[in-house]
Amino acid sequence: MPSLVSAFYDAAVSPEAWPQALSALTDAAGVAGAAMIIFNKSTGNVDEVCFSGLSAGFKSDYVSHYAALDPFSPLLDGSWKKLSECLPEPPLRKSEWYNDFVLACGVRDILGARVVETPNHHAIFGLHRQIGRDVSDRLDSTLDLISVSLKHAAWRHIGRLSPGIDRLHESLGGVLVEGSRFYFHVDNGRRYPDETGSVFSTRDDATAHAFVLARELAEDGSWLGSSILVTDGRGQEITRVAIGR
Repeated sequence: MPSLVSAFYDAAVSPEAWPQALSALTDAAGVAGAAMIIFNKSTGNVDEVCFSGLSAGFKSDYVSHYAALDPFSPLLDGSWKKLSECLPEPPLRKSEWYNDFVLACGVRDILGARVVETPNHHAIFGLHRQIGRDVSDRLDSTLDLISVSLKHAAWRHIGRLSPGIDRLHESLGGVLVEGSRFYFHVDNGRRYPDETGSVFSTRDDATAHAFVLARELAEDGSWLGSSILVTDGRGQEITRVAIGR
């Protein structure tokens, strides 16, 4: 099992890696499931869903029916919120979404947050507590560990859905800015290319983000000795940040 940081870096580079990243997170956090959902703000529909654990078999049901009935997702913002604390139980007990989807999945409570906001989309993330199980004491520390890499991966995924958007960056603060696109490649003798890139207002901001990525990847010893290579839109090197030094 790859480290959490590496798993979410893989998800940032390749959408096919999201299931493995969510699975690694559920194992590390001691929860029974996780979900990443991307909503289209123009249509109100779900553009992308990845479920892991208890809800994995209910993905198509959520997209086709229950997303429109979901009362929890619209309440989420940049802070982590519990379903049980946001919505009172009497209305929940009458909710088709709660009874026929959440409880049917074996989920008692959900911890969720809106991790990315762009002009056209927003991404929410949820962790699922199984019926009859307590919350793991590893949960808070695990979320702290992967907070930046989770947002980074979700933002990159939205970038693949909306390739025409070249005016934004939502990663650390949720602020939209105009800037230039930079690419963050991992180089360990053979390059793991970043084909999507991220928009930052200055080279210094892009360099600072490279240091954040390098610090997180250093948590996984297998990346030591590698580096984050930052290039601009023309492929020119901006900086190189060693991992673990």
